[in-house]
Amino acid sequence: MKDEFPDVKQDLYGAFVVRGIELAHDAGLLAIVIGDTWMSIKSFEALRLRLLNGHAFGSFVHMRDVSNHPDIFGANAAFVLSMAGNRSRRAPFIRLTPLGSDRKEHDLRIALAQRTEGTGFHLASGADFAAIPGSPIVYWLSEKMRAAFATGTPLGHVAAPRKGIDTGENAEFLRMWWEVSCRQLAVDGAHQGKWLPYNKGGGFRRWYGNRDVVVNWEFDGAAIRARKDWASRKPTLRNLDFMKREGFSWGTVSSGGFSARYTPPGALFDNGGCTLFADQGLGRLGAFLNSTANDLFLGFLAPTLNFQPGDIALVPLAPGLNTLDIEAAECIQNARDDYDSFEDSWDFSWNPLVRRACDSASRLD
Repeated sequence: MKDEFPDVKQDLYGAFVVRGIELAHDAGLLAIVIGDTWMSIKSFEALRLRLLNGHAFGSFVHMRDVSNHPDIFGANAAFVLSMAGNRSRRAPFIRLTPLGSDRKEHDLRIALAQRTEGTGFHLASGADFAAIPGSPIVYWLSEKMRAAFATGTPLGHVAAPRKGIDTGENAEFLRMWWEVSCRQLAVDGAHQGKWLPYNKGGGFRRWYGNRDVVVNWEFDGAAIRARKDWASRKPTLRNLDFMKREGFSWGTVSSGGFSARYTPPGALFDNGGCTLFADQGLGRLGAFLNSTANDLFLGFLAPTLNFQPGDIALVPLAPGLNTLDIEAAECIQNARDDYDSFEDSWDFSWNPLVRRACDSASRLD
């Protein structure tokens, strides 16, 4: 696969598609049924370009059924590809989701008869897909969503989403903050210490939180830097010029969906806790990261559980976003108050229930 089909080596079905195109007549058609993972995942971009360049979809049926083909999660893409078609020609794309062949046949007949998006019927062209970074086969997108990529500014042009360091041996250099001496902690960004806050992702939480890991960064990370020439367990020290800056951090891998959290100055960040930095408008950009619009874009720019900085950089920002009064300070403060009300926060002072009881007792007095 690597030698004969290097562009589609991720899955065997890619080789069947490429070979089918090679064998088809210049004015012929290729009809095939394959899995659907290639439709949006970045590693299959070369396959999508191979399909779109010089060819056109004639028809496309997207079937999702967990009862069949568990090796590909029951998702299948059946399509007819014209070897000499015009890429701008719009073709019917039909999405079928119910279980069972009888239900699918029933829904297919309805979609063909009514030809409405509510029945799963869509019209799209290869040119529509090529207008979106990575050319994902997102046939269900509205015209406004597609236009956002033409009129908007990629987030990566106004901010810097970055991947953090890898220590090489987390068991040696990372701790939960309550495992080390308070005298050696420097969690406020203003004091020197051995153990500094370390953003490492974590579960779904917006605006603020997941600040419980610290890293040994004594003498500017001397112990970690000393290992950079090791044969194994050596660190990867990337983007050091962004360390200790304020930003919005997110979990690179998350099964609960994308969420971004404000990180104050003074923290380092990990490969699993990528962070967005901006010279101006950081709160506004953080609010956008936590918006439903961003969720919609990431639904096809990053369709798996993995949210890489490159995916975030492609999200389009609407013109005029910088003029809107969308500061995130209040949301951050509310989330911080909630996070600090639990004992696993280093800024915990006392339980809100105890505080409420004390306030009530003082009023009675």
